[in-house]
Amino acid sequence: MADLSHFVDKHRDHLIHSVRKVEPVLDELLINGVIQQKHCDDIKALPTSEEQMRKLFDCLTDAGDRDKDILFNIIKKLEPDFIKLIMLRDAASVSVGHGEDFIRQNLRVNLKGFTLQWLGPLSGSSNQSTMAQGSQMSPEHDWIKLEPEVNYVDVPTYRLQSKAGNYECSVSGLRWVCKEKVSFKYQFGSWEEHMERIETMQYMAGGPLMDITVIAGKFKEVYLPHWICTDDNPTILGKFAVLHIDTCGDVVEQVSEVTPSHVKLSQPVFSPRGVLVKAGFPVKINCKVLIYKTSKAFLTLHVYLIPRDPALQETMKNKALSMGYKMIQKPYPEKSLKMRERFILTADKDGAEIYPETLKLVYESSDPNFFEVFIENPDSNFQLTLRHETGPVWTCAIRKNDYQNTGDTLMMFDKELDKVRSKLVEKLSGQVIKQLLDDLLKDGVLNDEEKDSILQENSTSSDRARCLIDMVKKKGQEASRKLFTHLQERDPTLSTELELPSGLPV
Repeated sequence: MADLSHFVDKHRDHLIHSVRKVEPVLDELLINGVIQQKHCDDIKALPTSEEQMRKLFDCLTDAGDRDKDILFNIIKKLEPDFIKLIMLRDAASVSVGHGEDFIRQNLRVNLKGFTLQWLGPLSGSSNQSTMAQGSQMSPEHDWIKLEPEVNYVDVPTYRLQSKAGNYECSVSGLRWVCKEKVSFKYQFGSWEEHMERIETMQYMAGGPLMDITVIAGKFKEVYLPHWICTDDNPTILGKFAVLHIDTCGDVVEQVSEVTPSHVKLSQPVFSPRGVLVKAGFPVKINCKVLIYKTSKAFLTLHVYLIPRDPALQETMKNKALSMGYKMIQKPYPEKSLKMRERFILTADKDGAEIYPETLKLVYESSDPNFFEVFIENPDSNFQLTLRHETGPVWTCAIRKNDYQNTGDTLMMFDKELDKVRSKLVEKLSGQVIKQLLDDLLKDGVLNDEEKDSILQENSTSSDRARCLIDMVKKKGQEASRKLFTHLQERDPTLSTELELPSGLPV
């Protein structure tokens, strides 16, 4: 067992982020005299498994090999699949370049005591296509869409929880299957800092980069979204992989299932992950056309052609909001488009100026290029058409009310709620608070228990207002929008005084 201390030290971050059964670990460490009762109680009092594991490692800073050996054996017993995965990756990283026979032998040596199924050749093997099969994933209608709660402090963090079932996040498209209640959060990452290494490995980004943290419960299956078109190119199924980013470096993992929209993770163990696809051959992707009306004096539109990347869409949405731009929502192209091909945008409006003349479809994770459409004095409807040399691939109608009074204002109501929180806490009356509680209960934003807790656990109007605002804000933009709408109805004077945004009809 001489190397176990090295294992625990080397994979400290893995263990902190991935071990979920912390309390049984603590109990066995206590029985074996590794930690004291006070430490055990202090750690159990922490709210998440990640915080508990971090505190445990703090307590074991001066631990010797014996104590770390005990910790390793406890985790191996409680979470064997996780230990298998780490040791598999260790073996594979040592074995790169030695061939499959060496890897198999190496795995037998390092994983002695485990029953491990050989997962197939590494990414350089010619038989890679055997790894990706058509998925038996549930039909589209079996996935229940959930809207996440969003926290916009620093980097937007999306939180979801579900009972047993099959679910899909309405923002990211992430899908999961669970047999018990699960609570987790995620953030979008940027591919930008990883692009050079990815290209060196002859891959390209095929889906959003997501950093997922499980708060409670356990996933049975997890499916990452991708934007690669697989319909007319079945051989591409064998070109998919998943990038796993952690403190030990970037690891490319093969996949076992690919669907037209998702890739199944072989192990639901989390650190930043994203879908990759082999570069060096023609790839078609599913795209979106995003149209933003700028705040310039004459009609100026920015038209983006991008992959269906929810992370990039959120980035662009926030940027547009900060610049006072407005979105013109239009259907996206039904046909998939080939990467690195050039496209032309035209408008059937006299005097329309569009630059650049052509735009190459490439993936830029933070600042994509765009067509600028300038029309000095538009006074009627017109069409925009995206063309390839083979013909038109997308058309939309821009109507007068689209550019004169854009419906989708990109208003981020939960952020607006943050801005006026202190004033609302100060000025909301007790009567208006009760009316708002009734309105939000009727809308389904709050339930009876939440309404009662606000009234019964807070004695003053300011405390009730503070609790109500914080509770609604955690439920996301739609809930915040409804609060603004009802507040305008219940207290129009205060709404005008604070220049509150219009929430639009409920």
